[in-house]
Amino acid sequence: MTKRLVFNLFTAVVAVAILVVAGLYGLHPAKSSDHQDSPAMVARPGADITDVFLFPSRADRGKVVLAMNVHPLIPAGMGPATFFDPGVMYQFKIDNVGDRREHLVLQFKANGVGANQTLTVYGPNKPNLMGTSSTWIAETGTASYNKVSELPNGIKVFAGPAEDPFYFDLAQFFKIIPDRDFHNQPNPPPPSADCFRKPGVDFLSTNGFNVLTLVVEMPRSLLTPADGKPGRIGVWATTSVVEGTPGVYTQIERLARPAIKEAFEMFKSHDRTNRSSPYDDPLLPNDIYKFMTDPRPAGAGRSPEVGKAVEGLLIPDEMIADLSAPGPARYLAVETRGKSGLPISVIRLVPNFGIYGIKKALGDPYRHFGGRDFASPVIDIDLGAIFGSLVPKLGLATEDHHETACLTSDNVTPAGKHFRPDFPYIGEPR
Repeated sequence: MTKRLVFNLFTAVVAVAILVVAGLYGLHPAKSSDHQDSPAMVARPGADITDVFLFPSRADRGKVVLAMNVHPLIPAGMGPATFFDPGVMYQFKIDNVGDRREHLVLQFKANGVGANQTLTVYGPNKPNLMGTSSTWIAETGTASYNKVSELPNGIKVFAGPAEDPFYFDLAQFFKIIPDRDFHNQPNPPPPSADCFRKPGVDFLSTNGFNVLTLVVEMPRSLLTPADGKPGRIGVWATTSVVEGTPGVYTQIERLARPAIKEAFEMFKSHDRTNRSSPYDDPLLPNDIYKFMTDPRPAGAGRSPEVGKAVEGLLIPDEMIADLSAPGPARYLAVETRGKSGLPISVIRLVPNFGIYGIKKALGDPYRHFGGRDFASPVIDIDLGAIFGSLVPKLGLATEDHHETACLTSDNVTPAGKHFRPDFPYIGEPR
């Protein structure tokens, strides 16, 4: 049998395997989040961003969806009795030029407290200020609490309670890295576990916790630059409050890529990162490299080359998507030229030359949108990059043979989640 025939057979067999595993992934995606990551967020849960999403609309591929979840750990049955903080500016910041800075913003302000609460929506439009200070831009319309609202320019908004879509073995993670649990501050104990357990336990699903969610669906054209051509965008979410000058809001929380601060930064560093912009974060880039290269259990124990590759993959801390791609959402797909869209279990098994061959054989043009939807396997991708062979398999660094296999998955499935097929897509509150 010729080498060419062997390779063709190998590619065909693995392509079939990918389709099977991809189907399983549709049933068992994984996710991460950012609950209670600093003292300021513990003190003001209405400003605490837990998750950020960016994905194509399922109803109209000419539209895109941005979602931000806030106010973690709302008990079961209490979702409809929990309301947005009227003193907070909720904001999506969007780079549609490619210089990593915000050129569009989409802002939300809650009015009143109670079932009749409304949210004023501003933008998307050019910000009055760039950086960590913000003022309100021109108003677009008003959305009602816990109802789907239609606004001008083809914008649809839902602002209200929802099931928390985050699923992760949080309790075991805190045993592995105790510093990340705010309950352990200021003197965290040493690790009491060095592996994730099988099966994992989803803390939030088990307890039926909810969040408040802001979900916005809009034409992609509203996020394009002046030339009108949809292309690559970088998105991050912030919350801000008035701390000094009246009318000027100061940023106190920031989130884009899931699990980045929580995995790489010491808890005491989160507040400083939260109060910075992705393009001038004084801590996160170095903290990623340091955690990757520090020996276990203080870090991941990886080579400098792998550490630098992970830093380059995740910095700047912005959710990247290509609006010219048809979708669906594939976390880190833009940064990895689509290869992260392959099922993580396949990436672990297939050698580098096989990854390139499989991708070419499949001819899948849909792996390049990037972003993240409610079913993106971001925890396994993040853990695979930190503790596994994902980065070498993607061709970003040489294999260092310093993987920690039992940390490459938390072994949790989304069996307890109830995603909706239509807008706003996230599950109804428990």
